[in-house]
Amino acid sequence: METMTATQMAQLYGMKSSTAFNKLLTECKVLRHTDKGFILDDSLQGKGYTTVVTTPYFLPSGIRASKKRSAWTSEGQQFLRQRLGRIGIFPADEQRDIFSFE
Repeated sequence: METMTATQMAQLYGMKSSTAFNKLLTECKVLRHTDKGFILDDSLQGKGYTTVVTTPYFLPSGIRASKKRSAWTSEGQQFLRQRLGRIGIFPADEQRDIFSFE
């Protein structure tokens, strides 16, 4: 299953940061903001739109640690494409150049 982080999704949509993308999704009632960050809205939980990805890394002391973060599944990416498309927001590679004469 191919997943994408919020940062990757933001880049896909031509946005400067995952925070900006998550704020957009909050406005669209896809995410909600908590004191711990952005989480999937309760109405969308359990639909397979997101998953938890664990990324290992090493501390400066050499001890192995890991970080968990949410990532969008293929189903979630398709859901966002439809949800955002309804309000005229499309991935950057699908956006039409208004100055194109083709």
